[in-house]
Amino acid sequence: MKRNDGTPVNRGRSAAGIRRRMMMYLAAFVAFVLALLWLFQIVFLNDFYRWNKTWQIRQASDAVAENLDNEHLGALIEHLAGRNDVCILLMDQYGKTIRSSEDIRFCLIHRMTKRDLQFWCDMAPEDGSVLTELFNVRPQMDAPINERSFRGKVPPVVSEQQQSLLCARRVTLTDGTAGYLLLNSIITPLDGTVETLRVQLLIITLVVAAGALTLAWGISRKIARPIIETNEAARSLARGQYSLPENGCAYREMAELNATLVQAAHELSQVDRLQHELIANISHDLRTPLTMIGGYAEMMRDLPGEATPENMQIVIDETNRLTSLVSELLDFSRLQTGNAAMEPAVFCLTDSVEGIVQRVGRLTEKDGYRVSFRPQERVFINADEKRIGQVVYNLLGNALTYTGEDRMVELMQETRGAVVRVSIRDTGKGIPQEELPLIWNRYYRAHESHRRAVIGSGLGLSIVQSILEKHGMVYGVDSREGEGTTFWFEAEIAEKPQEQDI
Repeated sequence: MKRNDGTPVNRGRSAAGIRRRMMMYLAAFVAFVLALLWLFQIVFLNDFYRWNKTWQIRQASDAVAENLDNEHLGALIEHLAGRNDVCILLMDQYGKTIRSSEDIRFCLIHRMTKRDLQFWCDMAPEDGSVLTELFNVRPQMDAPINERSFRGKVPPVVSEQQQSLLCARRVTLTDGTAGYLLLNSIITPLDGTVETLRVQLLIITLVVAAGALTLAWGISRKIARPIIETNEAARSLARGQYSLPENGCAYREMAELNATLVQAAHELSQVDRLQHELIANISHDLRTPLTMIGGYAEMMRDLPGEATPENMQIVIDETNRLTSLVSELLDFSRLQTGNAAMEPAVFCLTDSVEGIVQRVGRLTEKDGYRVSFRPQERVFINADEKRIGQVVYNLLGNALTYTGEDRMVELMQETRGAVVRVSIRDTGKGIPQEELPLIWNRYYRAHESHRRAVIGSGLGLSIVQSILEKHGMVYGVDSREGEGTTFWFEAEIAEKPQEQDI
């Protein structure tokens, strides 16, 4: 299904536009970040706080255990107790206190009986690892109150349970005897902190969400507008038109895309023009022999005695020309579609070119054309002999068509190290420098009045290019206006087959 302008329409569910997708992606990212903030700052805050507190107490116990022989151990214990909000008690194996620091209210280890202390000392692992236990404690309120007995908004009284973390480990004292290290800290409920964070996060969520939506809308509009304009301009390619969008060059990638589309539009217009020219040229080439065949056939039918061998030969020649023209059109089609397979083999390039020159020379010498061939030596190459012969034949036909008043065409074969170069030179008007890069293009023909080729169909250069590129050979053209044109190609020299004599 297509629109009125020929562009296809998707029958299924319409895809989301780039603006909507960008806004959706940015909104999803912001929602993900906010969800992480809510999880880590609200839902799992108590768990993280408990884990961090446990880690701090373990670090403090390690620091004390590693510095038992330090003369400033007391100062270290006081420092750790104040920094980590923890009580520390160091005892010998008989329960006698060696070092102590009480830094928190409701400390368990400083309020335990000797029996309880001995119990926890016995529970400490013998391998020196740390035993940790968590207890729920209910602090005593100085003056219990009833919020209903007061005016105004009095926060309700919540019976909060605190948690007390106790750590115990065995240590070796400086005299080599066993000792015990007990640490205790209160894990305070974070309900008030969580409530504060909840209000802050709610405000942050609203602000970030509004800002993200605004930013997403602005970014999507700024980025999507050049793409949309380029898309609209690209649709005009179907009509052979393309104009640069107003905002299409705001980004480097879009500028490159627009430049590519402009080049594509130019190339499409060129191909369209050249196709029309090709049709006109081929029509002219077909019309001439058909007219001659029809005219001579009618003359021999209507006029007695006109069925002479000479008139019959003209009909045969024009028929052969039509056959050659159709064959080249078929070859051109096969080469362009890749259906023409190459069959490489070692053969004598010199003999092949010489045979072509002799055949063409006999065909054209009656019209005053002179074709010469000057090889330096006989060389062999590994290629498809039939296709390379077609290359030489087409280049020779092109040279005969456009050569000068002297009607001379010169073929040369030069050995250059490991390669051999074959050159075909005419003495015609030459090709303007601005047209040299275009002569190999499909459908291209020089901008001059139409002239009938001596041999060939006018598709020769396109066929030559396809064959040489399939062989991986280097080729080119040198031309100066008023001095003639030289087409050339190079091939790697191959070893002469053993069974072939030179």
